[in-house]
Parts: sequence; C-alpha cells; structure tokens
Amino acid sequence: MGSHAHPASRAAHLALAALLTGIALSMPASAESPDGYPSRPITIVVPYPAGGGADTIARLLAQNLSRHLNDRPIVVDNRTGAVGNIGSSYVARAPADGYTLLLNNNTITINAALDYTRGYDVTKDLQPVSLLASSPVAIGVTASVPAGNLAELVDYVRSNPDKANYASCGNGSPQHLVGAGFNQYAHTAVLHVPYNGCAPAVSAGLGNQVPIIFSTIPNLTPYASGNKLRMLAVSSAKRLSFMPQVPAMAETPLFKDMDLTVWFGLFAPAKTPEAIRRRIETAVAAVLADPGFKRELNDRYYEVDARGAEAFRQQIGQDLTVYSQLGKRANIRLE
Repeated sequence: MGSHAHPASRAAHLALAALLTGIALSMPASAESPDGYPSRPITIVVPYPAGGGADTIARLLAQNLSRHLNDRPIVVDNRTGAVGNIGSSYVARAPADGYTLLLNNNTITINAALDYTRGYDVTKDLQPVSLLASSPVAIGVTASVPAGNLAELVDYVRSNPDKANYASCGNGSPQHLVGAGFNQYAHTAVLHVPYNGCAPAVSAGLGNQVPIIFSTIPNLTPYASGNKLRMLAVSSAKRLSFMPQVPAMAETPLFKDMDLTVWFGLFAPAKTPEAIRRRIETAVAAVLADPGFKRELNDRYYEVDARGAEAFRQQIGQDLTVYSQLGKRANIRLE
C-alpha cells in the first residue's frame, strides 16, 4: 500500500526547499566547497604592463597551473598604474573566492615601507599564497670604470666622488633600493639618477651618460660582454644557478649582510577561505617542482623560489622592516 503526503505537509516541504534553494543561491562565492574548486576560469592580475618580469612569470605560471586546477582556464589580466597600486587594490577588493589572484613583486612591500600604498593594506587586505621566483638586481659598470669587482668599485667611487652616479629603473624601484643599500653599506655617496624603466637605465650606461647601472638581469645581460658593460655582481646572498660565474653581492665583505633579491609572489584577497588558499598553494608547488618549468624560468634569468604561504608572510615582514630603514636613511620619498 503506497503512502501519500498530506497536502499541507507537501506544501511545507516545497516552501522549505524553495527557501534552502534561495539561501544557496544568495550565498557568497567564497562559500563554494573546496572540493569543487575551481569550477570556472581563474584570473591572475598583474599590476604592470605586458612584457615585464611579473607578466612573463604570470603567463608561464598560467600555462602550467591549469592542469593542476581541474584544467580550468587561467587568464592574465594586466591592470597597470600607480606603481602597481591599481592592480593590487583591485584584487584586495575582489570577491574572496579564489578566482581573482594577484601576481606582484617586492615593489608591493617597497610601496608599503615608503608609505606609497594606495587603496589597500598589504598585510590586512591580501594574503600570501606562495613565492614563485626571484631575480636579484644586476650591478653593472661601463668600460670607463676601472673596476673588476665590487670591492674595486667601492674604491673607485670613493676616489672619484665627482664621477660617481648610478642609473636605476626608477625612483623607489628595487634597483634604487639596492643602490641606496650599496651607499649605506659602503659608506659612499653615489648619486642616484632614476630612469623611467630598466631598459632606459641600461641605455644610459651604453651611451656613457652614467658609469654605474643597477638594473635587471634580463636587461643588462645582453650587453654585459665586457666591451661596453660589465656585470660585477648580483644583489643576493648566493650566486644564481644559471649564472654561477657572476659573484653574489654578499661575497664582498662590506656587503656580507645584504640580500635584496627581487621576488615574485602570488596573493589572494585576505578573506579567501583557508582550504581554497591551500588548494592553490599546493597546485603552485606542483608547478614549481617541475624541472621543465624551472628551465623555462632559468632561460629567462629567473630562479625558482618555491616557498609557501608562511615563508612568504615572513618575507613580507622582513621586507617592510628592511625597506623602511633603507628609505629613511636615504631619505627616499615617493610622490
């Protein structure tokens, strides 16, 4: 004998079902089950123009990350302006659902340390997911500078203060901060000449407009043959795996405590659920462990920097302290 629900009871069940459906539809995207993440395309925002270091790394990551995240498409979105503040603040305000991420470099901590962050707080509105890669600043000189290493460069600038100036990629750039660090550790006063980008800074050296260049490895390397420019060191604690012939800055006793490597890392909005953040972190770790991905980065002068969220958080804290001190001592201001 079959059973039949009372009409009033059936109506109540229908009303409850409709209510639950409405609640489910109204729930924020961040409430999506981590087991089902991701179910749609993911966007990685890069706050700098296409073709630069952050953009290059973002596109390499996007090409390799999809297969570790349910084969969902990963789109790179360049949102430029205000020294990275526009794109970074966009992600800080985005839904915390794991579908909008930020790939930035340590310009984000330099901005914060020099009080130039606009529209967000790097420690409150964003959460670190993973470090990805690093590339120290390249320190080069023109043929007119009789220095074969950093110690000799220090001797040269101390003996020729009227000739001592250096080009950087811009005011407040990582290259500027390394130049400021050089002055502070060596007790020199090399004059800073900022350019609008790393390529123009190298061009200034090639044109003998400045004798010393603090730039990126990709920009300086093609010209560092010894005829026009020489690369004396990189601003890291140890030598690069793909350029073992170039000394690390810390090998010179004056700079033994100096390690100002440019890093690139992935962030998510601060309230992104822990389970989804871990899902992304695990997927990124799988990409970084791939020898093929490492080769792709090395071929473009970047070192894999496979450190997860907690190590990344510590790096941010360290940066804020170091860059704040450097900025104050060198009286660096961003406007």
